[in-house]
Amino acid sequence: SPEAYADFAEQCYALGYRAYKMHGWHGDVEEESAMIRAVAKRVGDKMTIMYDSSGHLKTLADAIQIGRVCDECNLYWYEDPYADGGISIHGHQMLKKSVSTPVLVTEFVRKWETTTDMMVAGATDFARADPDYDGGLTGCHKVAVAAEGLGMDVEIHSCGPAMRHLMA
Repeated sequence: SPEAYADFAEQCYALGYRAYKMHGWHGDVEEESAMIRAVAKRVGDKMTIMYDSSGHLKTLADAIQIGRVCDECNLYWYEDPYADGGISIHGHQMLKKSVSTPVLVTEFVRKWETTTDMMVAGATDFARADPDYDGGLTGCHKVAVAAEGLGMDVEIHSCGPAMRHLMA
């Protein structure tokens, strides 16, 4: 429930966490909006909040509606907004024109070339790299170098020895 997400965010804050990322349910705009608002109301003034829809929102219109809730709640980023598979450069450019919350896509994009295209086109505000999917350490290094050259941050996805090596 939205309240359970907010309760857990408070517990995380009490444990010393200063950032909290939510994953939604299955793309219901009203439920996702209620969750984001509940967490923001409880911990938004103390924690950095991020929302990941995991591509469950069905349409660009749904993604824009949720993006405006992210704006209202001052979220740090809005991740993998809708069910295009995270690969529509044009769709994400349209989304970014409609919301002000930074967008993080490329989790579902494979290989450094497409991620670089997304960054250059302004379809994402951050890059994401995962050595399991993006050409190993070399492919992820290329994403990181491209992001650095464009003045953007890269976020390493998931955990494991390869991810820790890449972060180091």
